[in-house]
Amino acid sequence: MQINTRRFGSPTREMVGLLQSPYADRPQRAAFLMCRPFGQEAIRTAPIFRAMSDRLSREGCTVLTFDHHGCGDSPGELDDQCIDDWAADTRAAQAQLLADAPGAPQHWFGMGLGANIASCAALMADPVPSCLVLWEPVLDGPAYLDRLKTMHRHELAREMGMEWHQLVGRGREREPEIPGSVLGHAIGLRLHGELIEIGELPLAALLERGIKVVLVVPRNQRGAVDGLAQTGLVLQSIEDETNWMSTEAFGTAIVPQEVPRTLLATL
Repeated sequence: MQINTRRFGSPTREMVGLLQSPYADRPQRAAFLMCRPFGQEAIRTAPIFRAMSDRLSREGCTVLTFDHHGCGDSPGELDDQCIDDWAADTRAAQAQLLADAPGAPQHWFGMGLGANIASCAALMADPVPSCLVLWEPVLDGPAYLDRLKTMHRHELAREMGMEWHQLVGRGREREPEIPGSVLGHAIGLRLHGELIEIGELPLAALLERGIKVVLVVPRNQRGAVDGLAQTGLVLQSIEDETNWMSTEAFGTAIVPQEVPRTLLATL
């Protein structure tokens, strides 16, 4: 197994990723593009992506995990970014993966907002990925924005050891605003405008392109997507939902068993 840093994209939209090659004694089975979620969710799910990269490489897969421009280790200003630009970044990451694993079937895995970005990118990808696994995508943009603000209040109150209304009342904090910074991550005007419009995923268009789509949602959200089963996608629900925006998620060291089971089933 080898892990190498990859730098790719245009000079004005450079990105950084880690490429993990298959174990030497395993034949190449597939290539996985790993699309991370946004903000604190990206930070707190990092152990999952590392563990899955290792597991997939042991199964004979090349794996590229990357940070979109303006995120993580990639250069750029976060408040200048938007979903459309990140979708273009994803296609640039696909080109890098194609160069590193030519001829291998491409499978994409996106979690949280990364799943939404991956679905947008797959609409224009050339060639199309063989399989697209969308893990707990954002299905309601306004609700997602409200949740970011709620968790911002919760995390600061927890850190300061005071109730939120006390922090505001004493002038130590103020109500979070979007566009603005929440949970330590900037959301600019363009990204806010796209987030507030998120509703249904473009599943029909993805399926029309011949992409196998696996959609994974918490059981309490199953009702919002049950009617989509007739389109032919693979619809899965999970029992235990982890709040990846919360500090408590750092204590979730074990990769949820549904993740490797779902990804390995696509091979």
